[in-house]
Amino acid sequence: MKRPHNKFSRTPGSKSRGTVSDRPRQFVRGCPPLWIARVCLLAFFFHCLCPAALSASAGADGRPPVRAQVDRTLLSPGESLQLTVTVENGEGEVDVGGVTDFKVFPRGTGTSIRIVNNVTSREQSHTYLLVPRREGRLTIPGLTVLVGGRSYRTEPIFITVAARRPSPGPDQDTEVWVESTLSAPQPFAGQQITYTFSLYQAVRISNATFQAPDFSGFSAEEIKERGSEHRIINGREYLVTHIHYLLTPLNAGDHEIGPAVLRLGIVRADMQQRRSPFDDFFSEPFFNRGRVESKVLQSTPLKVQVRPLPPYEGSEPFSGLVGRFEMEARLKETRLKVGDSTTLTILVQGNGNIMDAQAPQLAMPETVKSYADAPEEEIRLAPDGYSGKKMYRMALVPVSAGGIHLPSVRLTYFDVAQARYRTLSAELPALTVQPAADDAQAAPLTVTAEPQGPRKQKVAFTGRDILPPKEDLDALQSQRLLAWPLFLLWLGVPALAFGTLCLVQQARRRDNGPKARMRSRALRALKTARKAGEAHELFLSALYRSLSAAIYAFAGRSGEALTWKEAENLLCENGLDSATARQAAELLAAIETRKFSAAQPAAETREDLLERTRRMVRRLAP
Repeated sequence: MKRPHNKFSRTPGSKSRGTVSDRPRQFVRGCPPLWIARVCLLAFFFHCLCPAALSASAGADGRPPVRAQVDRTLLSPGESLQLTVTVENGEGEVDVGGVTDFKVFPRGTGTSIRIVNNVTSREQSHTYLLVPRREGRLTIPGLTVLVGGRSYRTEPIFITVAARRPSPGPDQDTEVWVESTLSAPQPFAGQQITYTFSLYQAVRISNATFQAPDFSGFSAEEIKERGSEHRIINGREYLVTHIHYLLTPLNAGDHEIGPAVLRLGIVRADMQQRRSPFDDFFSEPFFNRGRVESKVLQSTPLKVQVRPLPPYEGSEPFSGLVGRFEMEARLKETRLKVGDSTTLTILVQGNGNIMDAQAPQLAMPETVKSYADAPEEEIRLAPDGYSGKKMYRMALVPVSAGGIHLPSVRLTYFDVAQARYRTLSAELPALTVQPAADDAQAAPLTVTAEPQGPRKQKVAFTGRDILPPKEDLDALQSQRLLAWPLFLLWLGVPALAFGTLCLVQQARRRDNGPKARMRSRALRALKTARKAGEAHELFLSALYRSLSAAIYAFAGRSGEALTWKEAENLLCENGLDSATARQAAELLAAIETRKFSAAQPAAETREDLLERTRRMVRRLAP
């Protein structure tokens, strides 16, 4: 049977030209390798860059290549939101200078590349953390973004900041929050008041940075003494840390103390198991130290109404003291002779601007001469302000005989509790002065002459204690020397015994278990704290690591960090008495509290923390 003719089939004797499918292969075989490489490279760039160019042109035609978005539009004072400005298919510079309703904290820049349906897009993200400056309806204006020499503008975003409740309600589960208070919201000019910033935390935090508010119109001084306490609020225990500032109003009128800002990180435990074999190996709980969630907390602004001091109409001069004060005066002696002296002591003490106190003015009679001594003062700064005392001493010398009446001591100050001027008065007793004694009646002074210079004594033989201990003839005989082997053995036995003892002690201490590792880590961190010098952060971090490692060593476990509550529970569960466990937990909380301040602790405070930590480490990890 004759096969049907096909124009694409080969017939016997015909010249082969190749089929349709063979022609590209023949073309490739016929091209030089360099041309093939160039064609492949052009195809790759066309595949990757053309979709991006089309996407960019589509974005330029449809919508601008920049956009701004926030993670929330409703928040309370003190809370923060995250603003993200995204630039598509390019790199841009964002101008945030027009944002006036918020405090802006840059968080960084990131770049991502996506390929969807063979379309490649590239995005650059600028992240900012915004903290509202006031309540109400706030606006994030359109931001100018410069991309490739051209300026683009984002759409404005409206944010509502609603008033918050002063403390968490029963239905809330607030982990960390802050508040600020004043000891007197309506002080008088010159009256000292205390500004207190309080941090409430129920979880462990790290990298805390405190930014004090703007104390315009006040003389502000940070009080180094800081307190911490434990409170139960709505059935949940919180560690409360207080930071105090002493404020003195400079002038009367209405003032506002801005919000204080605290930036911190909340340590979150990330104990999720790997979902697939391709996840990161170091995401296992054994290697995980927890993730840190950054947060910015802001206190509520405080309004202060400073009242002026009322006009003073008294006859006594005003001392300039404002607060609560007491005064007393006393004489050492009241019966004197002409030319003798007695001491007048005036003591002024109380709370307020005691450092500005001056000695009261006394109009002494002409029959008495006075000589003032340098004042002595004991003034301390505490959370309730300056308090202390000043002591003035004055020597009084009568120059004539008879009775001398001394004036009363008066001091006028402004009492802030009673809102009026008060004059303190102390009456002095009169002096009774007698004439000076007659010099002729003085008893003559008789001096008996004594012979000068040392007297000679006869040398006498008093003992035989300086003679040699051996006086007999046996002392002159030669002794037999010890043989060299015995001599070396006599020298080596103590060294060998000492070395054996050291090896035994080292073998006893050598242990590869978690208890030994944690103990070694605690001792190394304690040594680092001793050598920290003036490095504030290094000193506190080393103390924290040393105490945490000692707690884990007592429990026989390995770990990195823990909260004061976890430390107390861990110690109690492993047989430590509750009093010592509580003491260790409070010491751990005190070390964490010191991290809130940028000011370095005093040398006495550093020594106290180091000594307490050393004793606790020896107690937990001997």
